[in-house]
Amino acid sequence: MNASQPIAEQNAYGITYVTLDGNGLRFESERVIHLTDGTLTTLKMPTQLSERLAIQQLVCDRQAR
Repeated sequence: MNASQPIAEQNAYGITYVTLDGNGLRFESERVIHLTDGTLTTLKMPTQLSERLAIQQLVCDRQAR
């Protein structure tokens, strides 16, 4: 991995985990980076607001059915 290269330009993707409990939805997001030696590394990061809102809307729509 080249330290001067922004993460967005590297071989990376995001993962968001969502749990639903008595307190509502809980979000945990991370960026997974595929390193040149074939290994993966992860970085915890905040969940984007647009992603949280989209998931909340999906859950609310399903509960209304």
